[in-house]
Amino acid sequence: MSFDTFRGHALRYVNAVLAAPLQFFVFVVGIWFTLNGIIAFGIYPDMAFGGGHMRSCTIQFLGFIPVTVNGWHALFHLVTGVAALVAATIRGRALAYTWICGPFYLLIAALGFVGGDNVLHVMAVDTFGNIVHTTEATILLATAAGSTLVTRRAQLTSK
Repeated sequence: MSFDTFRGHALRYVNAVLAAPLQFFVFVVGIWFTLNGIIAFGIYPDMAFGGGHMRSCTIQFLGFIPVTVNGWHALFHLVTGVAALVAATIRGRALAYTWICGPFYLLIAALGFVGGDNVLHVMAVDTFGNIVHTTEATILLATAAGSTLVTRRAQLTSK
């Protein structure tokens, strides 16, 4: 692929994610989740993917906040991040992403609170991670609801 072809694709992508505030929001969420996954694998390259006794890695974020991850947790963030980066290019897909991913993250947080240090004996979590997942879910759902209300209001006033 030539540089001009790459530049053309990159510019189309940037223009697409800047088309609406919702799309830009989902793009930022995609970067956040993708970086979480990449950083988790970078911190602990021998990341375990579970099976039998679940191995995990706990680091001290900002020197005092324990963050626990394993391979499934890192992969979870990586997959949801890449999905957001893809969804951000079209407004309808961006809205669908917020409505799907918000409840999904809320479910993961709830299962983490119930399961203690894991989600269904697969994904390593801790209390801080559960709080972060709850916050991410709340932000996604609030954005989805707000965007839907703005769209409906615009449709009603245009009639």
